[in-house]
Amino acid sequence: MDLHDLKKDIFKIAYPYIKNRLNVALSIGIISQDQEATFTFGGSNFMLEEKPYIYEVGSISKVFTTSILGEMMQEGKIHIDDSIGKYFSEIPDNHPVTLKRLANHTSGLPGIGVLKNIYNLFDAQTPRDPFCQYSLEETIHYFKTHTDEPKIKFRYSNVGMGLLGYILATTLHTDYETAIKQRLTDPLNMPNTFISIPSDQAEAVLQGYTVLGHKKSPLQMNDFMAAGAIRSTVNDLLKFMSVHLSDENLGYTLTHQATETFSEHMGIGLGWLLEDNIIWHNGSTKAFSSYLGFDKTQQTGVVVLSNYRSPILATNPGQIGKDILKLLQV
Repeated sequence: MDLHDLKKDIFKIAYPYIKNRLNVALSIGIISQDQEATFTFGGSNFMLEEKPYIYEVGSISKVFTTSILGEMMQEGKIHIDDSIGKYFSEIPDNHPVTLKRLANHTSGLPGIGVLKNIYNLFDAQTPRDPFCQYSLEETIHYFKTHTDEPKIKFRYSNVGMGLLGYILATTLHTDYETAIKQRLTDPLNMPNTFISIPSDQAEAVLQGYTVLGHKKSPLQMNDFMAAGAIRSTVNDLLKFMSVHLSDENLGYTLTHQATETFSEHMGIGLGWLLEDNIIWHNGSTKAFSSYLGFDKTQQTGVVVLSNYRSPILATNPGQIGKDILKLLQV
């Protein structure tokens, strides 16, 4: 079957999302066995991708981070059970939070707290990244003063993943942005994937829109880029996903193995969420939303990128992606 024959079926899946978004650019990439295809929709129209459409991919950045983690584990540069105290002199050497706990969101770091949000409003001088309640200095202080075994089994943390990326880059004697380039985008030939926007690619970076359709300025993160600062295209993410699908990189494969199980059908590896046979992650910034998921047993995968932030309880790129994966089932 030619994957382009699925265009009408994919359009039916995507239409409830795109029909009321006047400025939407929705890019979809699919892999099935050894075939690939991409589709981009603008409003109710099918668009030819004459130039790369570059999106903020939000928390899909996290599985870039853990892909580097897996490679460094495979190379023996770090160990998954290393205490974070090994990497910060202010934190006890035997601190119970490990790199694995940062990678699978079991570090015990607080979630979004109302009181901390209020405090942050009156402390504008402390630099904090978007979607992160703590600065790097505050995070180190938190672990310095909280030295007990974390009691929370799972609590999603941008700060925890951001700290992991900081540790990995420091271990590589570089910064996170350079680590992504050296470890991922250059080796995988992903020329339109980056954090800082190059001047010669600025025109390809899409304008992003809020849930209500208001324009937002481009995302900027500093200390915790590893949590969500990456920009990319559907074609670049297909390259990234195909390596994960193929198991040709043993470090990447390490990240797919369950480290915590929440139910019969749900668990988490290193960064990746595991749902039955689907390995996936989604992403959202103030003006973009995204999904990347694949099924190694079926050798299928899908990437969905949108230049709108999606409402939680409405059709979104995650639901679109899961519906397309069902469509691709043999």
